[in-house]
Amino acid sequence: MNNQTNELLNRIKNAFPNAKQLEGPQDEQPQEKVWSFGGSWLLFKTSQLSADSLALLQALSDQHYDTSNQLNRWYQFLTHQTQLPPSLTDSSKRVRFIQCRLTFHDAADHTELTEALTNLFNQVVTNFYLNPTTLVIVQTNGPDSLSTSELESILQTIESDFFVKVQIFLGNFWPVSEELALIFSEEQAVFAKSTLSVSSLSTLALDYYARPQLQQSVLAKQLNQLLSQDNDIKDVIIALYQNVGNLSSTAKQLFLHRNTLQYRLDRFHEATNLNLKNMDDLVLCYLLITSFND
Repeated sequence: MNNQTNELLNRIKNAFPNAKQLEGPQDEQPQEKVWSFGGSWLLFKTSQLSADSLALLQALSDQHYDTSNQLNRWYQFLTHQTQLPPSLTDSSKRVRFIQCRLTFHDAADHTELTEALTNLFNQVVTNFYLNPTTLVIVQTNGPDSLSTSELESILQTIESDFFVKVQIFLGNFWPVSEELALIFSEEQAVFAKSTLSVSSLSTLALDYYARPQLQQSVLAKQLNQLLSQDNDIKDVIIALYQNVGNLSSTAKQLFLHRNTLQYRLDRFHEATNLNLKNMDDLVLCYLLITSFND
């Protein structure tokens, strides 16, 4: 969680001390509201909130919904206005939600941008703006037309053409059920922490679900201090993780000779007893870096 998001969460907790922090999204009971703020979930008792407070919390949350999509059935379902998901023509199909986070640099009409982003995907059921800066595309399963690298390349062109910053989260494909709204809410929370151009549950989940536990661990803090003694190892660990432990690819990314990289890994192993050529050790070190060194 970045400093700005952490400050917002602390302010909300101070302003609403009766709010209960949750480990994740859950069904709302009568007289309850559940929102996430930068991926951290809070439960509020509506009887303790004024109308202005409810509106403010809704606006600050990751679920600050737009008001211009009231007739879109998927919008109604995902914003908990209806309990049953829309039916598909082919009931065997699964759906995924592609979230596009947009940072606009002008106030021009964005119809063409919406069309350009939607046309990147096959099997599209519908699209709508969840809020003024979040486009959601609902897609059924089928052959993907673009790889992640191709998608990233095309996004660079779109950003240049439309003077906008685009980040995309590719959700998992799920069976159509009443649980989809909660699944979507959790995918929203996972995506809220992403700084990547194109991300997915697999690229973000490890950090999202492990980070809170590590940040509360005395043992993890001690391990992180051990890592911090080597000023050069952070970039090595990140690059090695991104290259799935491949030394040659990592050395190339870091502009290092392979023997130099090998020397750094051996030196780190001697100092910490953590072997970065072992995937378990590498993942642990990567999680420590992302948890304590944002």
